[in-house]
Order: sequence, then structure tokens, then C-alpha cells
Amino acid sequence: MNTSFLFTLSLVLTSYAILPASSSSLFEQLCIKVKETGSDERQCLHILNVHPKLGSAKNYNELSKNILQLALKKSIEAQNFLKEVIKTNPSAALRECATIDYDGVVASFRSSLSELKEDTETANYDAKVGGDGPTTCDRALAAEKINNPAIAALNKDILLLSNIAFLATDMLP
Repeated sequence: MNTSFLFTLSLVLTSYAILPASSSSLFEQLCIKVKETGSDERQCLHILNVHPKLGSAKNYNELSKNILQLALKKSIEAQNFLKEVIKTNPSAALRECATIDYDGVVASFRSSLSELKEDTETANYDAKVGGDGPTTCDRALAAEKINNPAIAALNKDILLLSNIAFLATDMLP
């Protein structure tokens, strides 16, 4: 009897050990992939965790759509912030960030979102290209020796969202 009890107990414990891994949300699994690309898994979880629609996504189509909607929203907010900053600091680098660079970011995320159903390869490409704007903006700011932690944080988050969206859309059939 003692042996069968131990066997039953080990089966129960094993099933509970497996449960958390299988019940993790798609975006949590995606953030693990983000970590594998060298990006910050904790920041990925932080960004995605505050948006309830992402946690309830049932498949990668739904998750990709929700992530791209978030990326588009956040990139528009970032661009508006940059446009406010150039009112008090009208440098050429900040003007480039607020217009050329973030016009491209917003357009890329918007394009990726519109291509999701019909052309997943283009949606995937556009999601990745969305990260070019923050990178270019960072270089322009560095060239003019502008150090603004708020802009650096925005660029880092948009770049991360681009990576997350790229990885999500890469999972689409």
C-alpha cells in the first residue's frame, strides 16, 4: 500500500508541475522568445501584462493583432510626446525623430496591422521595420549629444514592441 500511495502522489505532483507551464499565456511564451533574441523578458512582460486583451488571446492571430494595435497606439503617443519636446528644444535631431523617424514607425505598424489577414510575410516584415525609427532617432540624438532619458525609454519600448510584434507575426501560418 505504501508503494501505491507514493506512486499516486508522484503522479499528482508531476501533473501539478506540468500545469503552470502549459497554462502560461501566449504572450508569456512570446516574452520567453524575446529573451532568446537578447531583449529584456521582464520589460516584455511588463509592457504586455498591463493590457488585458493580450492575456486573453487564444491564438497567434489574435495576439499579433492586439500587439500591433498596442504598438501603433504607443508609437503615436511617442510621436506626440516628441512633437511636444521640439516645442521647447527645436533641435534638428529631435525634429527628425518626431517627424521622419516616427512617421515611419507609425506607418510600419499601421501597415503590418492591415496586412495581417492577407499577407503575413509582409506583416512580419513591417513589424520588424517598425524598430528602425527608434534606432535612427537614438543615433541622431547621440550625434547632437542630446541625452533625454524619457526619449531613450520611449525608443527602447517601441523597439521592444517591434521585436515582440515581429516574433508574434513570425508564428502566423
